[in-house]
Amino acid sequence: MNPNSELTVPPASPPAEHGVGLAVATLVLGILALCTSPILVGSVFGLAGLITGLLQLSRRRSGRGMALSGTVLSGVALLASVVLGIAYFSWFGTFWNRIASQAGPARTVEPDFKAWQGVKAPELTVQTLEGRQIKLSELQGRRVILDFWATWCPPCVREIPHFARLHRETSRDQLVIVGVSDEDEDTLRRFVQKQQVPYTVGRAAEPLAPPYKNVTAIPTTFFIDRKGIIQSVLVGYHSYEDLRKLALAEDWQGEPNPPPNAEEPDR
Repeated sequence: MNPNSELTVPPASPPAEHGVGLAVATLVLGILALCTSPILVGSVFGLAGLITGLLQLSRRRSGRGMALSGTVLSGVALLASVVLGIAYFSWFGTFWNRIASQAGPARTVEPDFKAWQGVKAPELTVQTLEGRQIKLSELQGRRVILDFWATWCPPCVREIPHFARLHRETSRDQLVIVGVSDEDEDTLRRFVQKQQVPYTVGRAAEPLAPPYKNVTAIPTTFFIDRKGIIQSVLVGYHSYEDLRKLALAEDWQGEPNPPPNAEEPDR
């Protein structure tokens, strides 16, 4: 070997680019997201995988194929979680409405409102959200719907569009609808404004007389004719057709019935 000759050193291999760990993390997050999407936890992993994957792909580092796979998996899992979440929410709402409308075990402790059919409606005073007081006796000469409800009650909320439609399709000389809730005024006011409830909503003044005090499940709706007589009472959710039929029924014929014994006499 010529000592004066220059030694040729083969070029060193370029160092591996950094960022492979991020690509691996993206792929792992994508797989986790896809596996857990049915229980909606996948949305968290999917969002994290999308962020790390897009970050990795934007840096043009090694592991792009792995990062791309993880990003796609994360996106699919995130979309699946959203779709399943909507489906679960819809199913739960339908299930809850069905249970609540049937009133479940609570119905066994409700009074027999049929005993109040044909009875003169006891006085009820409602403080409206506008600060007015409405007395039921002052509405005599018009048909009245008293709907006992709450903003947190799914079947109650589901009936509101039916009452709103009835309100729009009738005049106030023909029908007055009053929603009665025991919730605070701020809660009711926010709900009424958001849902654009067109009819009167308020709180009933205490103490309540029977049969109003005996309401144990909501919605409970009293239909009162132009003579001030309770014609019927519905418990649970009902269709627009059912509500309209009872709201516009003919007035009670004949003399009103005596009120039932709502409570056991003292002994």
